[in-house]
Amino acid sequence: MALLDGLSFDFDSKKGGPDGRIIRQILTSDAKGQYIDNLKEAANVLIAASKALKKYTAITIADAVAISGAEALNSIGGPIISIQLGRTDAPLKDPVSDLPLELLSGERSNAEVIAAFRRSGMTDREMTALLGGLLTLETVQKNRPSEDWRKSARGKFREPGKIGRASEFKRLTDEDIADMEAMEEDGYEEDDGWYIADTFGTRDQSFGARVAGSDISKEFNKYLKEVNKASSSKTATGSQFGWIGEVLLDPKNPTTLTWLSKYSQSDLNYKKDLTIAYGAITQLGAEYTGGKYENLLKGKPRKSLNDN
Repeated sequence: MALLDGLSFDFDSKKGGPDGRIIRQILTSDAKGQYIDNLKEAANVLIAASKALKKYTAITIADAVAISGAEALNSIGGPIISIQLGRTDAPLKDPVSDLPLELLSGERSNAEVIAAFRRSGMTDREMTALLGGLLTLETVQKNRPSEDWRKSARGKFREPGKIGRASEFKRLTDEDIADMEAMEEDGYEEDDGWYIADTFGTRDQSFGARVAGSDISKEFNKYLKEVNKASSSKTATGSQFGWIGEVLLDPKNPTTLTWLSKYSQSDLNYKKDLTIAYGAITQLGAEYTGGKYENLLKGKPRKSLNDN
């Protein structure tokens, strides 16, 4: 969703960009399928989250979209990406982007995907980094047993003021979770507060383990290595890695092949470039709220990755 929001920017006309309009485009779409359903579910969650967070901080829908993408990458072992807040949301009267929602679903041609990145002003190097992150995200989702997601996501709660075993709260059982889900189905509502960690310890202890586990955190370029290995085969098309693999291994894009090779050799360099590329695509043509944000960011050239 965050990538689609950024790719709506047209570098030549300087119109579009990450302004939250993607949410309206998704929710008003008549398209069908699991891909669109997932986008709609995510859009509704973001709307609810941004409303709740507005009680505590100034955050727009456009900010929420950018943050969600960064957190999705971090949840599977990717880098921690800082997001600049202060984007303005597009007025409701503004038309939605003509960028197809299915652009990153595999239903559109690879040429359309590459053209969309270039139209927005993104370099092939940035495209390679971002598509690599999307490939990793999709692969982790497919490989992770669905019944294991909730268990791994539970944080390890500790009673304030206590340490060690004496601090552990009673762990939720499957019966406890079933009871809570039953209350939700019956219309029972608790307060709308969002969980705020109030315990010491690691990030995993506070919020729960990452979706992908610890192995990929140390080797986030794991799947890029596999794609790059396939590139050495004369008959390889990348199809075993889906449409993203085909784009990354397209012989018509030697720049992409070059950076795929470099990223497969260095996890550190890949994470560094992914951080910069994600920051770039979530700021393409973004307009910021008045005051210090506008003074600091308006007209400031984005940090980018050239293809050299």
